[in-house]
Amino acid sequence: MNLQNKIPVLFIIIPIIIGSYELIPDDITIAKLQVSETAGLSRALEYVELQLQLELDGKNFDKQNIVAEDAQSGEQIPCQIFNKKVFEEEKIILLDILFPTSFEANERKNFLLKNSEKKKKPVTDLNLSGEGLDLIIENDFYKANLSKSDQSEAKSYNSGQLSELQIKKKFNQLLFRTKNRMHWAPNFKKTGLEYYKTIAGWQSPKHYILNEGPYLIFTQRKDLAPDHPEILLTANYYFYAGLPYFKFFSSMNIIEDVTLSLLRNDEMTMDSLFTHIAYQNNSGKIIDLAFSERHKELEKNPIENNAPWLCFYNIDKGYAFGSIRIKYNNINNSGLPSPTYLPHTKISDGAGGGKYWNRCLIYNYPVFVPEGSSYLEENVYLIFEITKEDKFEEIIEQMNMIKNPVEVIVFSEK
Repeated sequence: MNLQNKIPVLFIIIPIIIGSYELIPDDITIAKLQVSETAGLSRALEYVELQLQLELDGKNFDKQNIVAEDAQSGEQIPCQIFNKKVFEEEKIILLDILFPTSFEANERKNFLLKNSEKKKKPVTDLNLSGEGLDLIIENDFYKANLSKSDQSEAKSYNSGQLSELQIKKKFNQLLFRTKNRMHWAPNFKKTGLEYYKTIAGWQSPKHYILNEGPYLIFTQRKDLAPDHPEILLTANYYFYAGLPYFKFFSSMNIIEDVTLSLLRNDEMTMDSLFTHIAYQNNSGKIIDLAFSERHKELEKNPIENNAPWLCFYNIDKGYAFGSIRIKYNNINNSGLPSPTYLPHTKISDGAGGGKYWNRCLIYNYPVFVPEGSSYLEENVYLIFEITKEDKFEEIIEQMNMIKNPVEVIVFSEK
């Protein structure tokens, strides 16, 4: 994957209606692409993702049908345009574009991006229902519920955070937490507050974008953190057609000095649905533990805060759910480390037998965090099957492809 996260100015949604510009003539080449698989990995489904910066030239990109034409085979693949931004004074338009293809190991492909007269809309397994922040998004692998409910006070906020996740296919297993939303981080607690607060407690964040298409459904939320006006919080979800995972990006930017005694991200909390935990440490060793046996190992060797991946799984039923850490950056606006205290990945027991993981950045100790500090993460949340031959083959394969995206070179066509 090569999807860049662009964070617009708070509370400003840039209009995407360009006006009464004429259409681009059909079959005109807009740009040329060279796309290379350089990690030696065969990829049955890979999304080529890029941003184009084009001159308006009186052209209307609102009604375009852009395709990626394989320069060798001539196959035309419909593209999805999202995050379109128009700068009228500069006569510039920015288009984020993605399209699916496949690669053999070390294969290079060339594409022509064209406007096509063929108005074929791709049919995929990606579906969306609901409105506003109350969405249900699903593909063939999972159903993600982002909506609020009256089941508990903690689930009642209009936050747009993942509440529960159904594993489809042969498992038909619902992952959930009875009293809370399932995706419970980022969360934070400043000195003087009795309880910590979480992104799931957002009430209708002021900046909200939803982009829907056949390949990608993308949401972005941005606002001050609940009861923490010192923290500007950004959260993006990316749900893809045909892939057994979704992606989440978050940033916590400190806009005013604050003392925090708790700061966490990458937290998933679930009821008692799993029997084991597994993770890869930074030396590459895979640790595989029953929940009942984990305490002695983790007290001696805590999981690193930047461990490449971890997962929970059910040894009897065979389903697994894990986090692949793509990006992790705590650098402040001066290029120096933002404050942390005892950073590590924690595995905890919840009430009623629940289990959850999180990445602790500040752990139960008051730490002064100055303005300009920043905490950023990007994770992929994957559902997969534990196999007898190699339990963790799928999460390792997915990690290798995600962390080694295809390389895209764009050549403008004027």
